[in-house]
Amino acid sequence: MNHPASDIRRQATRLLDSAGISHEPVSLRDVVSALNLELVGKTREPFTSEAALEPLGNGRANVLNGAGDSGRRRFAIAHEIGHFVLHPERRRLESGGAVNEAGRREEREADAFAAELLMPEHLVREAVREHGPDAARLADRFEVSRKAMQARLRSLGPVERRSEI
Repeated sequence: MNHPASDIRRQATRLLDSAGISHEPVSLRDVVSALNLELVGKTREPFTSEAALEPLGNGRANVLNGAGDSGRRRFAIAHEIGHFVLHPERRRLESGGAVNEAGRREEREADAFAAELLMPEHLVREAVREHGPDAARLADRFEVSRKAMQARLRSLGPVERRSEI
């Protein structure tokens, strides 16, 4: 199923609301709790990604690798939450033309969900109006990587800074 940007934004907003989150940085512990998931660490090798959803008991767990910086880990976890929310029927995709494109689309959708979840538009715009569009400063404030914040700022377009009159 294709998910347009408006649907991804709506589902991320609904999840933030159900987790009671209204400010940055987004608490991923509260988000996974609202989904009845558990966030657990895993260091067993081989582990090829920073985060993955794996079975744990009767439910699913968002499992994270110990490597990588905090911002990247948070985005990887939010990306996997995106798959959980947007692609509940998700299965391992096989090699092949059409299937590969479907897999790439799902990955783009999960990335868009992660951005909407960790950097909600209204909070990013408010932060820019208050403090300016400094991606490094905003990345620290939202606890995401600078690269993720730069991409989010580009996707949102111009944001006016409140004048200091």
